[in-house]
Amino acid sequence: MFPGLRAPQIEASISERLPDGSTGTPAPLQKETSIGRESCDLNFPEDVLLSPRHAALTIREGRLYLKDLGSTNGTYIRQRQDMELSPGDVFLLGQGLFRFTTQSLDETQNQASLQGTMMWNAAPKLQRGPLTAKLEQIKLTGEVVAEFRLDKPETTLGRSTGDLVFKDDRYMSGTHARIVAQPGRFILQDLHSRNGIYRRVRQETELQDHDEFFMGERIFRVEIKPLN
Repeated sequence: MFPGLRAPQIEASISERLPDGSTGTPAPLQKETSIGRESCDLNFPEDVLLSPRHAALTIREGRLYLKDLGSTNGTYIRQRQDMELSPGDVFLLGQGLFRFTTQSLDETQNQASLQGTMMWNAAPKLQRGPLTAKLEQIKLTGEVVAEFRLDKPETTLGRSTGDLVFKDDRYMSGTHARIVAQPGRFILQDLHSRNGIYRRVRQETELQDHDEFFMGERIFRVEIKPLN
């Protein structure tokens, strides 16, 4: 094969972030490495929040990917930049688990009747219409414990300051995150919080050097090095 067409090669490992802030011994990753409570390449039998086969890391064409294997409690990756929210997204702030949901304003207002509908004289110009949105605070089981409407241009969440305040959550920063409403979409921003925002993986996701992800009761840090 012509050298210029060869996929780059990488060497990757993960280290567990320990409760005292230090990191454990790096575990080298193979072409595919499974993580779980049992019958995996990396086993943590004492972690009851892990599924038997919880997630997998795959090296493919010089890139590293993380995939949840249908676990009960999910796999979460730390958000490193502003991200657009999609309906059904679940993310962790401090110890609070939240689910984002939307409904189009037209759907909200016009569900009952089609009377007065105008006929198209030409193909319509489609655009992203206004949305109504809310946050659901949920348990690991998905059970909703509280709901919050996102009806402001910006909604700030924190332990001591913001539109939504969670004063009993010691792992949430004073001003932790913000959701910004834009035409047809909502953006989730981390406000330089200490513990960050972790979003649940919904599909195979590429990891970058120094990314962090957690599953069960464990946080892992990724190290990726290119090979010459």
